[in-house]
Amino acid sequence: MQLRGPCGTAGCSNRRIAMKVSRGIVAALLGTTMLAGAVSAQQSPAAPAPTTQQKAEAARDFMKLSADGAVAFRALHMARIAIFEADPVAAKKLVADTRAALAKAKVDSTAFMKAEAELKAPKGMNAASSAASGPAVAWLPIDGQLTLGEDFVATPAKAAAVAEANKHLEKGQRKEAIEKLKLADVNVMFTMALAPLDRTMADVDMAAKLLGEGKYYEANATMKKAEDGVRYDSVAAIAMPQKAGAPKTQ
Repeated sequence: MQLRGPCGTAGCSNRRIAMKVSRGIVAALLGTTMLAGAVSAQQSPAAPAPTTQQKAEAARDFMKLSADGAVAFRALHMARIAIFEADPVAAKKLVADTRAALAKAKVDSTAFMKAEAELKAPKGMNAASSAASGPAVAWLPIDGQLTLGEDFVATPAKAAAVAEANKHLEKGQRKEAIEKLKLADVNVMFTMALAPLDRTMADVDMAAKLLGEGKYYEANATMKKAEDGVRYDSVAAIAMPQKAGAPKTQ
């Protein structure tokens, strides 16, 4: 696990949720199998008093991801590959695995409520459409990535802090890493890949039904719909204080 810079290309992991961090202009990785995109983290301006929803988000462990959710999406993608390879038996088994993993993910306490229109996707990632509106829905965080803010300027002190943070991250010590970066005044963002829980479960159930009826093309299209439904949200991993004399951004 290493701290990554603000932009780059996609990578993947078939065995575990990837949380990688790096510095400078090194490529940023985000994704499990088909979930990928370039991260362009933005500097967080000084904000007004937090809303009720913002307070709820602050209380939530925003870096807690759903391992079962990640397993579900890997199995779902492999099911699509099985259809392409004319192996309906394997496809049915993988869709069954997807349904089981999603059922576990639904109760693993990682899902959170948020309106799609309020998701803040970095450039190059699936964002809510301009027509997206409506009430808050449950989102399942299936992958995530820490990145340095675009305002990062390497200094000996900050470079040392990033190096120390990487050591903590390699040991799974996220809180210690964040604290080290905070003390060095290093802006860090956290970007999550989110699946709409109820919609995804409905799509997977429909795919299972279509597979059972031998409608493989339709089943694949439904699974693709579930994959395409993934959205991204970026939040500040460290609340940076407003510097004295700095103009406030509206």
